[in-house]
Formats: sequence, structure tokens, C-alpha cells
Amino acid sequence: MPQSQSTTSISMAPTRPAPRVRALPPAAATTAATATAAGLRRPPVDGCRPDARGEWLRFAPVQPLFRARAAQRLAVLAYHGVTDHRSFGAQLDRLRRLATPVSLNAVLQAVTERRPLPPRSVLVTFDDADRSVLTHALPALDARSIPATAFVISELIGTERPFWWHEADFLARHGGRARSLDCGHPSQLLPRLKAMPDPDRRRSLHELRVSAHRRPPSQEQLTPADLLALRDGGVAIGNHTQGHPCLGRCDDATVRAEITGAHEALTRWLGEPPIAFAYPDGGHDPRAETVLQELGYRLGFLSDHRLGPRIPSHPLQISRLQVDSTTSTRRFDTILSGLEPAYRRWRRQAVA
Repeated sequence: MPQSQSTTSISMAPTRPAPRVRALPPAAATTAATATAAGLRRPPVDGCRPDARGEWLRFAPVQPLFRARAAQRLAVLAYHGVTDHRSFGAQLDRLRRLATPVSLNAVLQAVTERRPLPPRSVLVTFDDADRSVLTHALPALDARSIPATAFVISELIGTERPFWWHEADFLARHGGRARSLDCGHPSQLLPRLKAMPDPDRRRSLHELRVSAHRRPPSQEQLTPADLLALRDGGVAIGNHTQGHPCLGRCDDATVRAEITGAHEALTRWLGEPPIAFAYPDGGHDPRAETVLQELGYRLGFLSDHRLGPRIPSHPLQISRLQVDSTTSTRRFDTILSGLEPAYRRWRRQAVA
């Protein structure tokens, strides 16, 4: 699911003061000094702002070092559909030149045999799996013989229901109100919903539905036949729960029901049980891992924006890099190398 959404229907909260920059501990100070010396504060390049989605990082002197290190790591890319097929195609062309695309089965084989994947291995994955995975991603992947994996939300298969986060945003922008969402900045709608215990999230969604003066437009989802077409085209199908709740906000029974319900549906549609799972919102949940082990899952994927080892040390906790089909090739390079994720982590550590 996208990491952030915005809405304009919730009343504005008072403006908060800008975050205070704290003194860095020795380790972080060393990182900051290294970043500065490496040119991470260099002027804009090609008219881009210094913070223009990290594109300027590609010209940092440390980029070749990160790229060399990344050659010995596994990069798992986590997309959410394809909105720009030209940019996506350029990214795939980049993968063919700079990396070694691998399949889900290749990752499983590396785990099973304890033999490392080839250098510069990259696995392409999609979370939520809207129809653009079939209409835009599959043709581009097939044309370049690049395998991929799609993690689907089972209760949406064969329906025209929008993703719940899209629905919440639309309803809030069209008069929807919920008792638990009556205050806060509009941009906080999705974070507030995700932070709620799951029963409260569902209740708030119901209140938004009954109070909004317009219903959200329908969204055609994949069908069981589409899942088979994807699989036949080289896109493995994985479990992403029934309804994409935040598992950390669910009770034990809901965690189990979300995983097993989707598992049973996918097994029925595909004729075989799925072997891979992607945690909704990318965060690991130990209760979910227990259920996955009971069901025989072999691979589980996070969205922690990190590279991983070429032999995954924790097969049910494999790191992934967050990327979008609109990401420029310059920024795409820094994500693949691990430089952009490392810089983002440093910035979060440097600002309180």
C-alpha cells in the first residue's frame, strides 16, 4: 500500500513548530561528516532542487562505493502498480543493464540450498496488485523476460471495490466524518486510520461511508482468471491478506483469519497454495510469522527500504526497497545501490 495518502476533509490542527535538530551522537556525527565530505550537499543538478526525491544523490562520490557493495546484496523492489508505463519500461531496461533479475523460485532455491544468488540480483514485486500489474507491468516484463511477483488482497479479487485507503480519502473529501477523525491535519487521515486498533478503523470507515454525500467510484480489480494469466506470464502470485489491515493493530484471531482466508482463496483459484507473503504496510508481525510457518510459507517480505543478503538469513523477513513506476532513472540507481535508503535513514536519525 502507498506509504502516505492525503485528504482535505478533516479540520486543520494548529500549526506545530518546526522539528528541532538535536546534537548528533558520535556515530551519527561521523556519518554526517562523511556524507558532507562525500558531496551529499552539492548544488542542484540539471535544475533539480537538492531534495528533489534524491535524484542528486546519484552524483555523490560515494555512489560507486555503494553500487559495488550492492553487487553482493539482494535487491527486492516493492512497487504499487504502474502509473507511468514509459518510466517503468526505462527502469526495467536499467535492470537488464545493471542487474540480474531473478524469480521468486530462484530466491526460494537460494534459501533452500543455502547457495547465494548471482551478484546484483533483483526481484521485482508488486503489492496490492491493481489491474495495472496485468495491463501495464506484465507486457513490459514479458518483453524483457523479467520475472516478478504480485501480492494480492484476496477479498478484492473479482470485485469493483476500491482499496480501503482510497475509499477513505474520497469519502473524507466528500463530506465524510468519523468521531475518531474530527481533528488533525488532513494529511494525517491515513496515518490515524492505520494507527487505530482494527475494530476502530473499521468503525471509522463505516462512519465515513454513511456520512459522505457521495459514494466513491468503482475500481475494477483483478479476477481469478487474471491471476492465472499473470502466473502463466511469469508473475508469481503471493498472499497479501484478505483485506489489508495493519496486522500490528489486529487481535490474534484477526491476524490468523486475514492470512488463512486469503491463503484458502488463492489456493482455490490457483490450484496450488502460495508460498510467499508480503506483510501489509511492510512491518513484520511475529504472530503472522507463526501462522505463515503453520501454513507452509517459505518466503515473507517486508517493506523496510533496505537491501538484503544474497542468501536471506530470515526467509520470512526479507527486506525490500520501496520504488514507484514514476521514479526517475537517476533516483532509481541510488535506490538500487542502497545509497538513497541509507541517506534517508541518516536523515531520520539526524532530526528529532
